[in-house]
Amino acid sequence: MQNSPGQTTTPSDAPRPARGGVALPPAAGAVARGILLVVLGSLAFVGWRAAMLGAPDFEFFYKGGRWLIDHGSMDRGVDLLPGGGVAPRGTIEWYLPFVSRLMTLLAWLPQQAAGAVWLGLNLAAAAAVARLTAVHLMGFGRQAWEIGALVPVLVLIVPWYWEFRLNQINVITLLLLLASFVHWRQGRGAVAGFWLGLAVLLKLTPALLLAWFGLKREWRTVAVACATVAVAGPLADVAALGPQLTAETYRLWWREAVVEGSHRGNIVAQREMDWRNQATGAVLCRWLHPTNWSLRFDNDPRARVAAAEQYLNIADWPRERVATLVQALSLASVGLLAWLARRPARQLGEWQLRAEYAMFVLAMLWLMPVMRRYHLIWALPALGVLAAALLHADWRSAWTKLAAALGLGMLVGQLSLLGKELTGSNLLEAMGVLLAGVLFLAAALAVLLVRQEKWAARATPDTDGASPLRRAPAPSVSCQ
Repeated sequence: MQNSPGQTTTPSDAPRPARGGVALPPAAGAVARGILLVVLGSLAFVGWRAAMLGAPDFEFFYKGGRWLIDHGSMDRGVDLLPGGGVAPRGTIEWYLPFVSRLMTLLAWLPQQAAGAVWLGLNLAAAAAVARLTAVHLMGFGRQAWEIGALVPVLVLIVPWYWEFRLNQINVITLLLLLASFVHWRQGRGAVAGFWLGLAVLLKLTPALLLAWFGLKREWRTVAVACATVAVAGPLADVAALGPQLTAETYRLWWREAVVEGSHRGNIVAQREMDWRNQATGAVLCRWLHPTNWSLRFDNDPRARVAAAEQYLNIADWPRERVATLVQALSLASVGLLAWLARRPARQLGEWQLRAEYAMFVLAMLWLMPVMRRYHLIWALPALGVLAAALLHADWRSAWTKLAAALGLGMLVGQLSLLGKELTGSNLLEAMGVLLAGVLFLAAALAVLLVRQEKWAARATPDTDGASPLRRAPAPSVSCQ
């Protein structure tokens, strides 16, 4: 029996134990739990140190809220000096005004105290993300979820480090996206839409998931998400700032974030082109146009780095041609995503829905105009789904071997982060090795989805709960 749209997994279609199912000794769960606690403790130390130093990026979020409290307007990106002068600094001009209003909940505190509270929220969100991924995307039992979460968390340990080193906002965004999927699968489409709407207000790129829910014909979820964006976004901004200031703020945001901050805007202006940016536009520009990839901080006037110019381009295309290519590739990838996810939810099984959702979350990475190391934590759902699929797979199948080989590309990309420690150079990142890892992972998920579709076409009522890559029921994982 197929899953009905928006309904939680039922006993007839849930992955269920097969003969010889996966049973691990109790010590395995304890070891996995201990490792995750060590990871969480290490991230807490890193985030605490950054919070006590008042370091970016949380500094920019905090001061956005502080400026709104003090001046009743959006942050101007300057610190006011005692003598009446101003000192330019970084700001969050790419974020919707909602984020500055959200930060007013913390900005009444001293910056260090606000940073400590924010760190606590991020740690709780990280633990929840790991658990939701293991239980609801990987199919691990609630008593063994630490085992499932361990591999994807460790593969992405460097992105997790940078997320907490900067006390960023991406882990909370990911939690909202996972909560949206989980509540939708539990038949709570309106709640799912609410969480998705909040995620869109935080980072904008999760709007891609609106398209996924639309392709699944989940119109209630889409409607609630859009209503949440409208009410908590522009309408709330009008109430807080007034119509005139709101209109001015959104005009400025549109110019800086949507026009100038797009792939085309960054390429033409040669902004955010250093090795840290792993976005499709930045990587292709470094390959196809003479683009200096040396470290520089375009988003913080205080940071000045004296670095010799470095180039790796193999062509000398005009910037506009590179920008056009990037836009064409982005549109083509969106079209491919739409084709992969074209069928409504009622025609899909649980594993297909999980893989599609994880793919769309992953796609946010290669579509966004600025992708840094810490954004890669958004690959966690995709890594989790792929790892679970390979755990249950028939390794005699060519599909399994192909998916595993492609998935290794993501691991190699993460291992390449050691390149600077070994060579003293960030050349590998400048070349786009992290973006390549994301694309390899996407290809592995695409293989998984195509295989699932071929098997679904031959499925019978006796094969409900089939594992992602073979015809046997998917075994659960438990500690005994």
